[in-house]
Amino acid sequence: MNALAAALLATTLAAGSDDEVIARLHVQVDARDLYVSSCRDVFAHDPEAGLATIGFRYQVAGARRLATGEYGGTVVFGLGDIVVEVPGVIAWPRMSTADRHRAEALRSAIVHHEIGHVRIAEAVRDALNVHAPIVAPDPFAFRADADAVGRAGFERFKREERDYDALVDHGRRQHVAPGDLAGTDTILRCSD
Repeated sequence: MNALAAALLATTLAAGSDDEVIARLHVQVDARDLYVSSCRDVFAHDPEAGLATIGFRYQVAGARRLATGEYGGTVVFGLGDIVVEVPGVIAWPRMSTADRHRAEALRSAIVHHEIGHVRIAEAVRDALNVHAPIVAPDPFAFRADADAVGRAGFERFKREERDYDALVDHGRRQHVAPGDLAGTDTILRCSD
């Protein structure tokens, strides 16, 4: 197992199927049909047929002056709007039954890859929310510390997203992903 896979395994993913992740996190799935002139044109204009847009954010909760005169509170990470864009149908003229099966397998693999991004965002959020409150001598230092924690958490989220795509080559090598992230590669072998 390479270092990227090991790092992804260190982030504990919540259980559940892709459909359960969609329901649990209220993921908006935008399906757009992909009609092309031939099998070879499926990736001709866009090498990635899917996209996950995840609103990863943080806020300060419970900020207050403590009995000691210091200021304290907690940085809480959350997921805002999550939109996954995937093909609803992948089709081209004169598709055989085998073509339709391969196109549907590709569509399902794209969905799984994009939901993988959502799983990672959820895991990073959960990992970041297990931390001690921030305590600082004054409100200005508290705010600076809270912002630093928030920025570091956001950077971790972006890094783990990049690491996931690097490991699986944006889904084209999804089979190498660890655990529930593993799946069918987002490739289509054309016979025409």
